[in-house]
Amino acid sequence: MPELVPTADLPLRARPAHRAEGMTHTYSGTRRPNGMTHVNVNGRPLEPRADLRRESTTTFDWGYMGRGAPAQLALAILADHFGDDRRATRYYEHLLRSVVRGLPSRSWLLTGAEIDEVLPAGGY
Repeated sequence: MPELVPTADLPLRARPAHRAEGMTHTYSGTRRPNGMTHVNVNGRPLEPRADLRRESTTTFDWGYMGRGAPAQLALAILADHFGDDRRATRYYEHLLRSVVRGLPSRSWLLTGAEIDEVLPAGGY
C-alpha cells in the first residue's frame, strides 16, 4: 500500500492525514458556561460534515446517546479521522455508542489512536 501523505491542494475531507507517518490527530471538546460547545482537531475547528448526513442543524454535543448533535459529532470525527466519507458513515454509530455518549460534559480529549482502539476489528 502506498504511503498516504496530506496534500495542501486537496480539500480537507479528502486528506487521509491520519495515515501519514508520524502524524496524529487530537480531538478536543469544551462546553462553555453558557452551554455552547466547541470541538477542535489539532487546534482547528472540526468541520460538522452536514454534507454527509444532517443529524444536527445547530452544533455538536456529547455525553448522552442522541440522534442529533452527538451523532453529528461522531460522524464529523470519523470523517476527519478516516479521510473517507463512506467509512465514516458506516462506523459513526459505533463511535457514538462506544465513545461519544460517555464523554465528560465539560471537556474532553480523544486521540486518533484511541479512536482506532474502539473501532470493530477489520473496521478499516
